[in-house]
Amino acid sequence: MTDPVILCCGEAVMDLVPAALSDGGHGFRPVPGGGAVNTAIALARQDVPCGFVGALSNDPMGIRLFAHIQTQGVDLSHVTRSPAPTTVALAHVVDGGTRFDLYDQGSAGRSYATTDLPDLPNSAQALVFGGISLIHAPAADAFETLASQAAHDHLIYLDLNIRPGLVSDQSTYRARLSRLIKLADIIKVSDEDLDWFGPLPDLQADTLFLHTKGADGVTAVSGQDSYTISAPLVEVQDTVGAGDIFNAGFLAALYRQDALEKPLLLAPNILKSALHSGIQAASFSVSHPGAHAPTRQDLTCAH
Repeated sequence: MTDPVILCCGEAVMDLVPAALSDGGHGFRPVPGGGAVNTAIALARQDVPCGFVGALSNDPMGIRLFAHIQTQGVDLSHVTRSPAPTTVALAHVVDGGTRFDLYDQGSAGRSYATTDLPDLPNSAQALVFGGISLIHAPAADAFETLASQAAHDHLIYLDLNIRPGLVSDQSTYRARLSRLIKLADIIKVSDEDLDWFGPLPDLQADTLFLHTKGADGVTAVSGQDSYTISAPLVEVQDTVGAGDIFNAGFLAALYRQDALEKPLLLAPNILKSALHSGIQAASFSVSHPGAHAPTRQDLTCAH
């Protein structure tokens, strides 16, 4: 396995999604998930050397998660194994999409601490943060510490990916996100993120701002320049994980163009290419059930 160039830092979750049982009844099927895991797997499927940084339980679901992530080609040498249980998300189909009820109290992921942080490999160029791992201490404090330590010489990609229903202390969470926004080289938000957070703090001049808008595509703002890339018309099957897979498609394009250096200085053609790659990956995903990440060949054939 090639040493990781991009490290996806955050949560691993076992999603329990509705499924038909062999006796004709209804039950749930376990599906590996979590923002960091989805992004890492999506990167690996596009042949990008990547790793996962976070905690995985030693319980049966954690063992299954470890095996699945490793089989997909993600480096797990910087993972902490924990006796605490795996985070579980119970999926329900509701009007407008899928709702996940999260069972996270005392979990391996939420218990991840600053003392668990690994030494970063020399190969690492970029780190990805976001999602539920930034909500609750000690994990949220650990990942903020890692971002702060790495930011001076690594590209920091922050996907807010806010889940309002899980936030119990809004002021602490908002303050943490504000600090991370100031550290980030690339910030990705959705309409839902902005609805909850409101206007972002003043960004650094060289910060790249990405605003994904579902079927309306994505807008990127870099300095005084703004670019909007529309999304192709597809039959939507499932939007779960689409944002994570956009992240992977975008970063994979930067990796292939040797554009992960810091400071981030993207020529317009490179930025537009990365936006197209992100949109193409996300569009492929939503046209399949689940967080279905495309391979590089899938995207080549689609193109």
